[in-house]
Amino acid sequence: RASNRSSAKDPSQSIQSSGSSDNHPPRVTLAHPPPSFLPFIPNMLATATAKRAFLARSVGSTAAARSLSVLSAPPGGSFPPAQSHRQSQHQLQQQRTLLGFVHAIDKRVYQWAKRQMPPISKTEQIALGCGTIGFDKDIFTGSPSLQKLVDTYQPKLSPEEQSYMDNQVQTLCTLLNDHDVSINRDFSKDAWDYMRSEKFFGMKIPKEWGGLGFSTHAVSSVLQKLATQCFDANATVAVPNSLGPGELLARYGTQEQKEYFLPRLADGTLIPCFGLTGPHSGSDATSLIESDCVVTERNGELGVVATFKKRYITLAPVAGVVGLGLNLSDPNGLLKGQGGEGFTVALLERDHEGLRMGPRHMPLNAAFMNGTVEGEEVWIPMSSILGGQERCGFGWNMFVECLA
Repeated sequence: RASNRSSAKDPSQSIQSSGSSDNHPPRVTLAHPPPSFLPFIPNMLATATAKRAFLARSVGSTAAARSLSVLSAPPGGSFPPAQSHRQSQHQLQQQRTLLGFVHAIDKRVYQWAKRQMPPISKTEQIALGCGTIGFDKDIFTGSPSLQKLVDTYQPKLSPEEQSYMDNQVQTLCTLLNDHDVSINRDFSKDAWDYMRSEKFFGMKIPKEWGGLGFSTHAVSSVLQKLATQCFDANATVAVPNSLGPGELLARYGTQEQKEYFLPRLADGTLIPCFGLTGPHSGSDATSLIESDCVVTERNGELGVVATFKKRYITLAPVAGVVGLGLNLSDPNGLLKGQGGEGFTVALLERDHEGLRMGPRHMPLNAAFMNGTVEGEEVWIPMSSILGGQERCGFGWNMFVECLA
């Protein structure tokens, strides 16, 4: 009875006694039904016993086994009534020791699993560090809110952008006949001239360099509208306003490169293209097979000698300047810490010595301009590297930062 009275003091249980006698112990009833997980206690105890044996073997300490012994008590069993408050404190300490061992095991398992995973490459680290976190964060937290998405993102065209959509874009659509473009494999001269004069190739170039300085949403709206009239026009306008390399120049070009190229790209004097895709590496910017260049010095000037083979380059047959993706190496250490090896972007005009803008492709019988860009042992001075010598090996950063 004394034991029952002491147990009733536990706030987590409310005990009722009835029908007791000296020959029969009192019936003890819990005021609240037992939790639903109690039927699984025998299995949990068996698992705990196995853990105890494992720890005793792996850690080599009998104390580890003793610390788990508290879980080996049979279901419904109890410790002798003579247990003192000191014994209860000792049990609590054993449970804390158990948690410590479990934490240590979890940490070791995590470290083991971490060693089995492949390391994050430098290119992956750069990509992970670019861009921002938006609605995708809410998705991964498991609580996305469509109302928050609507309230946060309200893309709108500026009055200038809306006017461009209503006038210039609409006019260009009237100059495009999708059937005639497909049959003739080209746009009319009027359409080409209008795209140049109305700066369709310079929408992303800042106004200070003669471009339109449109937002990404505005460019997307223009491309969407053009695609409803002529897909080939959509592809032709999309490339200069993506990695053209107008945006790359605006962000990373040297002052001399910006002053020379950006005004000419904005008014259509130079139509740009970007040479990335290769026969054996596709458009993988981290695997530039057959697009190599080596740092060398000629007549006291530092530069690279490049050999490359590109194909399926959109706008190559009509481009006046090409951004060229190359894999740069510096075996003789001529960079001297200014710039590095790896993916590098060069800017070459069409008449650059050794550059061949080869025959036109017709992928899927599409009419937009598409062709090859090739060269062997082409000398490229450092002044023609996008961003100058300091940006050698920086091409991957440029790509993912612009695309993000």
